Amino acid sequence: MSSPSKLSALPTQPPGSPKKGKAPPADKGDKSEKGDKKPNAKAEKAARRAAKLAARPPPPPEAPAAQAGTSGTAGAQAGNPAGPSRHRRAVAAAEAASSRPSAPPNPAQQYFSHLPEHRDAGTPAAFASGKIHPVVVRLGVLIASGTLRGASARTMAVLEAFREVVHDYTCPENAVFWKDLNSHISPMIAYLETCRPKGVGVGNAIRWFKGEITRLGETEGDATEAAQKAALSAAIDIFIRDRIVVAGQVISDNAREKIKPDDVIVVYARSSVVERALLDAIAEMQAKDRSASYSVVIVDSRPLLEGRALLAALTAGGIPCTYTLLPLAATAIARASLVLLGGSSLNSDGALHSRAGTAVVAMLAKEYRVPVVACVETFKLSERVALDDLANNELGEAHDLLSIPTAPALQIPEPLPKHLSTLTLLYDLTPPEHITAVCTEVGFIPPSSVPTLLGKSAITA
Repeated sequence: MSSPSKLSALPTQPPGSPKKGKAPPADKGDKSEKGDKKPNAKAEKAARRAAKLAARPPPPPEAPAAQAGTSGTAGAQAGNPAGPSRHRRAVAAAEAASSRPSAPPNPAQQYFSHLPEHRDAGTPAAFASGKIHPVVVRLGVLIASGTLRGASARTMAVLEAFREVVHDYTCPENAVFWKDLNSHISPMIAYLETCRPKGVGVGNAIRWFKGEITRLGETEGDATEAAQKAALSAAIDIFIRDRIVVAGQVISDNAREKIKPDDVIVVYARSSVVERALLDAIAEMQAKDRSASYSVVIVDSRPLLEGRALLAALTAGGIPCTYTLLPLAATAIARASLVLLGGSSLNSDGALHSRAGTAVVAMLAKEYRVPVVACVETFKLSERVALDDLANNELGEAHDLLSIPTAPALQIPEPLPKHLSTLTLLYDLTPPEHITAVCTEVGFIPPSSVPTLLGKSAITA
């Protein structure tokens, strides 16, 4: 504790005096001078901003929708002599768009947007690229226009086109024939894919063809370019003969054994194999007995109406026919003896991928206990397993669906209403339990035996 003498020795400061080392506070007059400087600085800053805005060029006139959307912020922008900024206009347009009532979601766009749509062949771009052979361009136009529609017809046309490509191909110097040929045909395969999806039959044929080209590298030795071209052309001819032409004839021979006199055969749309089987059956039947015959009921559906061509072929062959549409198929199947169906492909679980409407005919046949025979060549077999046909399908043209030449009053005028969309699926999937037997060039097999047939066809391919 310090003594009183020491405390008294310390210097004392009056209560109102400033502390040591600090300047005395300014009086009130100085504070008023500093406060007067702030409004002057703000005014100068506003004047400089106004001068910059005045020096800019005037903004372009806004669209009526944008003007209507920015009306809510007009009060905040009234002090801006040059109008709203670009950022403010974008924000106002976004607010206006979000305030509009949104259209209901389109199920076709939601669930089927992954499916390929019909598109033009792109002939000028194909010729301009210089990588597409003219024969392949012509084939792409035929496929895209629907002139070549069946799986067997498209497969034959694709292989014949590649045979012409091989014939006209010239291997560059210092290049390996089979390696460069694979690179040469790749753009053509991609072009055909843009015209229309290949499908199982065409895909298997192209895969086989590329395998034959690769096999040349294993066995070429000292073979000349001409010899390798001849080997590829011969291989293509053998594939077309054995896997398509002869296979169709053998299937026709097997299927016509199931057709008896006075039978009623129900078919759907048009299949080249089914058409050949029906014509061969009537020819064989009438060769034994001129009075023997059977009748055919052709079930068809819009928009393709492929059954009309089958109707013309069968009536020209002397077969009594009845033509009806899919909504009346139950009446025809109730008195049928056999249902013959064609197919675009056959999955490994025995499900049939065919023209849309085939599954309805097969289900009706099972309901009325009518046997169903699917006629499919082995080159159309697929290792795929699917529960439905939504993942691997194609979209048809909307114009074909809306065009009704026989009933103009029912046609919907174009352009279509805002909330109306069209959906045309070209294929459906028939479950294996609705198919009694599968007729192939190997013979009749149950749908459950397709995996075994897949292994055999892979070995003999």
